[in-house]
Amino acid sequence: MLSTIRTAIEMGHAQRGRWWRRAIVLWALCVSNVGCSFFAPNTETAAQRARKIEPKCGGSTDKSVATLLLPNAVDSVEPTYSYVNGGPNGREAHLRGARIHLRPLAGLSRELVARSLECHEALATLGRVTTQSDDPYVLPGRWLTIDVDSEGDGFVILVRADDREDARRVVERARRFVGTRDGS
Repeated sequence: MLSTIRTAIEMGHAQRGRWWRRAIVLWALCVSNVGCSFFAPNTETAAQRARKIEPKCGGSTDKSVATLLLPNAVDSVEPTYSYVNGGPNGREAHLRGARIHLRPLAGLSRELVARSLECHEALATLGRVTTQSDDPYVLPGRWLTIDVDSEGDGFVILVRADDREDARRVVERARRFVGTRDGS
């Protein structure tokens, strides 16, 4: 019985030792900046990001996104937030950008919408295509994160910015963009 307890204690020490070794290796990787790139903000310019994406856009033209860039394709726009610990209620909301709800569009998949908008942003950033003044998928001089999900029979597009002021501009542009369908 005593040997069983001793073995269990030794195994516990061995497991703790392995945990410490793993923690030290992770710390060493982070210090050497090999394994913690996900902790550091992306410092690439919008043009640098666009140049990385451009080779994937061989088949993407203005025509492939024309339907998505019509104000009538949008059902509604609302702000999107992320929540962090803090504030008087324990959670503080941070404006991140816009949720753009698209009406059902025949023949489009989530992947096609995502790639089309990503290429539109890249090509617009590089000056290869012209954009509308309130294009909700492009913010001059900034790179936006665009994610697409299916929602019922339509899509929801999350257009997010890293900076709160840029996020506010994204929401304003999206609302003005939708307002143009009414002739306003």
